[in-house]
Amino acid sequence: MLSRSPYLRVTYAETNRLLAEPYQRILVGAIVLFVIGLPLVADSYFVHLLNLCFLAAIGAVGLNLLTGYCGQVSLGHAAFIAIGAFVTAICAARFHTPFWVAIPAACAAGAAVGLVVGLPALRFRGIYLAITTLAMHYAIVFLLTAYQANFGPSASAGISIPAPSFAGFELDGERPWYYALLIVTGLVVLFALNLARTYIGRAWIAIRDRDIAAATIGIDVTRFKLLAFVVSSVLAALAGSLGAYFTGVVTVEEFTLELAILYLAMIIVGGMGSVVGSVLGAVFMTLLPFMIDRLFAVLPEAWRFGTTTYGIQEGAVGVVIIGFLLFEPDGLIEIYRRGAIYFERWPFRYRELQSGGRR
Repeated sequence: MLSRSPYLRVTYAETNRLLAEPYQRILVGAIVLFVIGLPLVADSYFVHLLNLCFLAAIGAVGLNLLTGYCGQVSLGHAAFIAIGAFVTAICAARFHTPFWVAIPAACAAGAAVGLVVGLPALRFRGIYLAITTLAMHYAIVFLLTAYQANFGPSASAGISIPAPSFAGFELDGERPWYYALLIVTGLVVLFALNLARTYIGRAWIAIRDRDIAAATIGIDVTRFKLLAFVVSSVLAALAGSLGAYFTGVVTVEEFTLELAILYLAMIIVGGMGSVVGSVLGAVFMTLLPFMIDRLFAVLPEAWRFGTTTYGIQEGAVGVVIIGFLLFEPDGLIEIYRRGAIYFERWPFRYRELQSGGRR
């Protein structure tokens, strides 16, 4: 009788289920129907913004698995995205390989570099690891800059690549890309959610909380740290590869340190150690500059700042990060969780002792 309750867990299988509560299944179903039908009524510009959100979500999920779950701080995420983009550009533009070869090749290159970069994580932690990944970022950007200048069509124009095609169908246009990226992002989110619930995810959490204690209880810290870097690098390279095909051009100027900071902002705002929070943070931080731009567009002419709007957009990222760290360090996913608990327990109210689990 007790096991039939939607809120009382009496077995491990019930505790580990995704979408255990009825309202969660209804909510997810409504969201799925909404996102499937949205491009049919939205304009092309808004669909383009959503495509950018999908690409950002893939990279943010990868970074959250590394930093939020395993506790390995990385400032080199933009470099892994750049590797995926440039390997795709080389395969597509130089060797004319189809996309089903170029994308796996980009992911394999990201995994190889992630394995190498993960080696210092076995010795360093905290700020020292962050500086190591930062140095790796500049080294990779230097190599890609040299390649673009010496082997690309020009030092500044970037490398153009054709749109992916299959059986005579060319993936071009915002709406076809929307559904393609929606499927890939959904698969990445499902993969990350299930990975976080396996022994691998639990080992990462143990290493994040106290790696010495994790090694004491038999967790192979070396293996799981390297695995975290590899998985994160593969997802970042996948985002870079898809982004290269989506934009049709790859240039090294896109993959700056500011992009790496932006991805850190995504997982901070969304919620560290939460896959769903990664998606929420990616959507929020991707749309934030456009929301600010739209806000200034409706203000009276005398209140507009002209060319300083870009600076305000950049400064807003820092303000949002500080604001969430001060007032909601668990991110958007914690706001959702509190709201869900409120409606689950209504009309009864109580003060929680601590935050619950996140997914």
